[in-house]
Amino acid sequence: FDIFFCDFRVGNLNLNIVAQDIGEIFSNCTIDIRTPFLQYVTKSISVDWLAEELASLQILDLSQPYNSQPEIGSKSDRNSVFFEKYLIANPYHTSRGRYDGFMMQRLYEILLPESEKTIDNIHIILDSRLTCTFSEDDHRYHARAIICGTPSIISTSGIIEAPAKPKDFYLRQIGWMPTAADIEDLKKQFAGKYIDYDDHRINSVITGYVIQALFFFLTDGNPFCSDAGCRLFNAHWQEDLISTQVNSQRICKRDLLLLDKFLKE
Repeated sequence: FDIFFCDFRVGNLNLNIVAQDIGEIFSNCTIDIRTPFLQYVTKSISVDWLAEELASLQILDLSQPYNSQPEIGSKSDRNSVFFEKYLIANPYHTSRGRYDGFMMQRLYEILLPESEKTIDNIHIILDSRLTCTFSEDDHRYHARAIICGTPSIISTSGIIEAPAKPKDFYLRQIGWMPTAADIEDLKKQFAGKYIDYDDHRINSVITGYVIQALFFFLTDGNPFCSDAGCRLFNAHWQEDLISTQVNSQRICKRDLLLLDKFLKE
């Protein structure tokens, strides 16, 4: 594999560190760190067109699938397009907007260089937009930290927002109308128990999600592991995310065998 990272340096995130860690695990792969993806592609396509396409992917009603989303009014639409243009020019700015992850992946796949759309190339794009997918189980959208495939998208906002924080964090907010100071005080009480924006542990977490993105191709689309101590475990709680990607950083025996087989091919 040739692995292409789209550069995304914000806060404590440093893709050089991530690439070094991935290179030690996937020693037979070449890794290329590139400029932010959307800045790269807008050298050859219209920024206005791209901004309109991204604005159309926003999720306004979490209880409705993508094709049933409400129409955006003209004023809101202009504001959304303007903000997308800002994000394209400033990819390190945090976006709290929700986007359909699979539709975003489809858009980004179209934008990949034609010469690199081969089975030997893997593109991993880091994006501040919060990627979400619609679940038929409870008929609502859920935030996701990673969308695996071509390309794989790792949402930096999703890492913070998708895995749930400790239960007590939410219980203390029941019937509460907090001020900004109250929220900051609550965060201090739970400091270290979840990944936050500008968290110093972000490089280890990103490395874990990159491993999952790569195992997507080693396992024919099923990268997640049932071993709660493995980096391939699909963490739904921040506690599990920190345990697997920061504290343990272990790959289970089953997945090590898959990795070893790939390295020997």
